[in-house]
Amino acid sequence: MVGCAFLGLAAAFSVKSIASYPFISLPSLNAQKGNVQIFDRYDRLVTTVHEEKNVEPVPLERISVNMRDAVIAAEDKSFYKHMGIDPQGIARAMVKNFQAGHVVEGGSTITQQLVKTLYLDPDDRSLIRKSQEAFMATLISASHSKNKVLETYLNQIYFGKGAYGIERAANAYFNKHASQLTLAESAYLAGLIKAPSEFSQKANRKAAIANQHQVLDALVECNLVSRLRASQARKETLRFADGDYGLKFPFYVNHVLSLAKEQIGDQLWTKPVSIYTNLDPTAQAMAEKSLQRGVIRAPRGINQGALVSISVEDGGVLAMVGGVGGYGKVSWNRALNPHTAGSAFKPFVYLAGLINGAIQPDSMVDDAPLSLQMPDGKTYSPRNFDDGFYGNMTVRDALAKSRNVCAVAVGQKTGLANVVLTAKAAGISSQMDAFPSLPLGTCAVSPLEMANAYATIARSGTYIQPLFIRRIASSDKSINKAFEAQREERLPQEQCRQMVDALMDVVSRGTGTRAYLPGVPVAGKTGTADKAKDIWFVGFTPEVVTATWAGNDDNQAVAGNHVTGGGVMAGIWHDYMSAYLAKHPAETLAFAGPQRPLIKEAPFSIATFVEDGVEQIGDGIEEVQNGIEETFSEKHNRQRGVKTFFGKLASKIGRIF
Repeated sequence: MVGCAFLGLAAAFSVKSIASYPFISLPSLNAQKGNVQIFDRYDRLVTTVHEEKNVEPVPLERISVNMRDAVIAAEDKSFYKHMGIDPQGIARAMVKNFQAGHVVEGGSTITQQLVKTLYLDPDDRSLIRKSQEAFMATLISASHSKNKVLETYLNQIYFGKGAYGIERAANAYFNKHASQLTLAESAYLAGLIKAPSEFSQKANRKAAIANQHQVLDALVECNLVSRLRASQARKETLRFADGDYGLKFPFYVNHVLSLAKEQIGDQLWTKPVSIYTNLDPTAQAMAEKSLQRGVIRAPRGINQGALVSISVEDGGVLAMVGGVGGYGKVSWNRALNPHTAGSAFKPFVYLAGLINGAIQPDSMVDDAPLSLQMPDGKTYSPRNFDDGFYGNMTVRDALAKSRNVCAVAVGQKTGLANVVLTAKAAGISSQMDAFPSLPLGTCAVSPLEMANAYATIARSGTYIQPLFIRRIASSDKSINKAFEAQREERLPQEQCRQMVDALMDVVSRGTGTRAYLPGVPVAGKTGTADKAKDIWFVGFTPEVVTATWAGNDDNQAVAGNHVTGGGVMAGIWHDYMSAYLAKHPAETLAFAGPQRPLIKEAPFSIATFVEDGVEQIGDGIEEVQNGIEETFSEKHNRQRGVKTFFGKLASKIGRIF
């Protein structure tokens, strides 16, 4: 009866209505790959992206037999027997649902589900839509092999966590390829299909495991696995992946897509497009791993981070990570958004001072209490991290030891407007207000800006806009846009090289020693904003500059006195760059040195020499005087002792006589 009813519905579905659905033929794997292909720095394909779905289709032979069997057992036990619709399955489902009093089993075949996914409105539950689905499933079954239908279904179905298709799902849940799925993993994924958005949640994992057991029972019922194998699969401990977003390198790739959309508009999704980027997949993978591990190990209160790595030579962005944790939960890109710069801003203060003549390579700065009168009548008195003062010191030492008072003093002497101009020339475009505290990095800067501004210094003053995309092309050649590095000489070479030379001391003996790399020249600067809300290390070799930031999204203070850029972030930078250099050995083993480096010791002067000599003579005289006084004091004490002895002796003799 049920079969006759469906045949009647199918007959009622007119040929004219069928003609309104021209896409009855199943799409090829290439057609399923989506419109946009992303290539890396070396012209190798990284991933393909569809406008609406996060999908990576694979041929049936690259899908585990365990997964093929599990989805058939879970969704369509008679898949290889029916012609697109299964009247007996519908009848069986109706009986079970009636007995249970609610829907416990669906009657749609895999082919019907595929038709609904590809061509029909899934929210339309009308009888007409059901008849269309049934008729189209029959047509597809008649014109395609069962394996082709199963292959397309497994590549299109949604598994939750933003993952469409079994390849993305295998990666999102178990960090492996579809070909590597075990029986237990396959049964788990097959059990998600009935309600992927619900069962993909960690809070509902117990229910998802119950579904897995039902699928294993169904596999035994269909004689697809033995009871022993099913029992072993139930006992297998599932090792879930941390990620929950199947798209490879999502922070980088999604930013590239947004940039491409700005360039070619809607054509991005209306025709096959290839985007050639500067992405270095090895560097990106290392960046994600190093940042994730470093933030996990960081003190409590630090739970987010970002990293940007740029080629000094051509400005190509090699890697960009905008957060830690699954992308589906932390998709806000912190690498593109500003954070308080802290002491990582100081190099631009000293560079501005050198450029404008406020300080010279042999200048000394006074690390002493400083008070500045504000326009509102209040007094601003900067403090050092340790609340102490070192007195007169070289510019090189003031930078290496990150002395706050010295930076503020240099900023005042240079003129804050000049500091802002220098930072902008280097590549910082964020708002910088000319307050007395600006030299301490009270402005907010994105890690991308910071990395590129340091890259300008590393290039001896040459600015290059950060380059994510090298070329955009379409298969029909209607789109062909190339993007090359545009070089601008923005800052004077000598002063930039002086700054690079001084920043090497930060790593060799200053606040950034944790970033030290044996045998590789490293320059950089630490940064710790107020109450460690933002911590930084921006460092570079002659070939690569990398900015690292960490903090929390709530902008909350971090407890403790040892949460600094030099501690946490220099360590993350070191781990990332060590891994990077293991795969990309350094070719340039030295920075271009300045003609006149910043002095390392206080300069000799007659006045200072005389002053020091007089002070030393005075100290010597004082010591002699103290010695004489001590000698006379001791003599006096001895005399008093003798007098006291004879006095007591005379008194005793008097009592006797």
